[in-house]
Amino acid sequence: MYYSNHTLFKAAIFLLILAVFDTIFTDFGIRNNYISEANPLMRLVYETSILGFYILKISLPLLLIYIMTKLPPKRYIQLLMVIALLLYSSVVFQHFFWISLLV
Repeated sequence: MYYSNHTLFKAAIFLLILAVFDTIFTDFGIRNNYISEANPLMRLVYETSILGFYILKISLPLLLIYIMTKLPPKRYIQLLMVIALLLYSSVVFQHFFWISLLV
């Protein structure tokens, strides 16, 4: 399995989009008492600063994109990207599921 930097960059952009959706849906769910933040660290950040929550959640994929522009495509980066996409996809799917229960 070998992916070019271009393919990894597209995957990172998709990851960023998933992170933005996750952040928005998580904020919506917490504000309306539909869900709670499962990650204790992110719960602390959210309780401290909602803006900080948004910045942190969205800056991590942006940091990954920046790092990827500086490094050659390595197998471990590809594996980490696949794992991150699977995790974020499942989280966003969970958000869609609980939102569908509300309507």
